Amino acid sequence: MGIEQLTDATLRRAVEHNDSANQQLLEFCANLTEEQRGWTSPGTYGSIHACPQHILGGETGYLFSLTGGELPPGARLPETLVPLEQLRALAQSNAESMERVLAAATDPERKITRPSGAIVPATVIVAQFIHHGSDHRAHIGSILGAHGVEGPSLDAWAFGRAIGVSTAPLR
Repeated sequence: MGIEQLTDATLRRAVEHNDSANQQLLEFCANLTEEQRGWTSPGTYGSIHACPQHILGGETGYLFSLTGGELPPGARLPETLVPLEQLRALAQSNAESMERVLAAATDPERKITRPSGAIVPATVIVAQFIHHGSDHRAHIGSILGAHGVEGPSLDAWAFGRAIGVSTAPLR
């Protein structure tokens, strides 16, 4: 296996982990009460319900930039909170769209102008797609911890074990 193949496989696995973590988080949130989904904590982004919506809205924007303006169906989210099932569908759509982006023959250093006017290479947008979700999922973990509730294991170790490719210990 050449370095290009390892790079491609690593990036695809990171995107798979991102999708898995989003889906697990949304499933976990569906089992919380309405009151719990409204919890917040200083230093985090919004409520437990607002945070996944923010993650997926960000992913949608990154995909918009990477695809030259094509948004997946149902991708535009309102400012108000949407049902978790709608977020689960958007998470699935975003994951499928990112898989198509990664499968396309695209120059990874292609310069993209973001809606803010910033010019960044495609590689940075893909890295932000993954980082942004991880960062905000950690916010939800912090909110849950501040309220004495243990959240799901969403790290890469748990993902590797779940898909049967690792025996790394959990937490």
